[in-house]
Formats: sequence, structure tokens, C-alpha cells
Amino acid sequence: MTEPFLIFGHRGSPKRFPENTIASFDECLRAGADGFETDLRLMFDRTAVLYHDDDLDDVEFESLTFSQCAEHGHLVDRLDELARYAGRTRMILEVKRSKWEPVLLEYISKWPNVVVASFDHTVIEELRRRGAPFPLGVTFTGYLIDVASYAERLGATYAFPNYHFVDEAMVTSLHARGIRVIPYTPNRPREWQRLREVGCDGVITDHPGDAVAWRDGA
Repeated sequence: MTEPFLIFGHRGSPKRFPENTIASFDECLRAGADGFETDLRLMFDRTAVLYHDDDLDDVEFESLTFSQCAEHGHLVDRLDELARYAGRTRMILEVKRSKWEPVLLEYISKWPNVVVASFDHTVIEELRRRGAPFPLGVTFTGYLIDVASYAERLGATYAFPNYHFVDEAMVTSLHARGIRVIPYTPNRPREWQRLREVGCDGVITDHPGDAVAWRDGA
């Protein structure tokens, strides 16, 4: 609302390195992005990791332990590995499922410049109830009726809508409640330009390096 138009890498820089990995985040920041977004899940053995999908090789991901995941030939990064970025950049942490809010708070409460968001808005409501010391955001697709009032009621100060549905009225209503608007995942200059023109505060994109070059060149 008052800052420059922000560029966040969607799961890092996924067109250059595997998504949700340290290498992907490092590439995103090397390209000049303001931060990155990543996905959080809690495994069966209570290991918090960076992973997006519901399944791994047709097995429900959260029914696996960390070592079983490795046995499937798939290495995932742990949430605590993000500590290296705390204070260095901004992180949008998207929690894929609820019911592990106490573990999440234990991990990240002392990290600066993080926003926790979720499509499962019960996560956001519960974190607010527990007095989370970091900003909260709602992630959504479609066009929610009276989204500003809804987000404010949940305690969100960030909104992460699907970029296809964002218009000036949505952005204006959210800004009126002090809620920043950062859509996901526009990947073309004409999309970034439209979103900036309607007042968005930034974007989450698969091409953070290109978006930074577009922003700085414009």
C-alpha cells in the first residue's frame, strides 16, 4: 500500500530449481526478489517440512514419516532449514492443513518478516486465537463476497487471491481495511502490469527473476 511493488517467488524459483528447496529459494533471492512463498506440511512423525502435494507415489503424504519419505526416493527440506533466511528476506508460509498450530508456533514465532497463510481459513482463525506474533493471510480462489470484512474478521492483514479474479474493487475494499493484496501466480508482464495498475501490493510468480527485471525496467 505504501511500499514498492513486491516480487515473491512461488515456491522459490521453480522454473530453474526444484520447488520448495533451498536451491530454489537461493536462486529466487539471487535474482533480486523481495522474498518467496513456500508450502508447509506436518508429517506423521511430527516433522514439519516444505511440501505442496497431498500425495507421494499415491500414498497420503502426511501418513509418512520423514525417513519413509526418503525411502520413496524423495528428499524434502525441513521447516527449520528456513531459519537461515529469518531476518534476511520476507517469507510467505502457506500451511496446507490445520491441526498443528502449536508446532508451527514453536518453530517460527521468533522469525521476523514472515506471513502465515492458508486456504484452510480455520488455520488463520486458530493462530489469531492463540495470539500469533506474526501477520496472517488468507489464500483463496474465486471472488469472495465481502472479502474485506471476512478477512478482517479472521485477523488477516494479507490477502493472497488467485490473480485471475482480482479487480480494482477487490483491492480497494481490502486496502480500506488495511489488508495488503498479493495475488498468485501471474507469470506474464501484461498480468503483472494489470495487477499493479489496479493497486496490488505485489505478486507471487513462477518467474521471479523476470518479474524483478520487468519491475525495475518499468
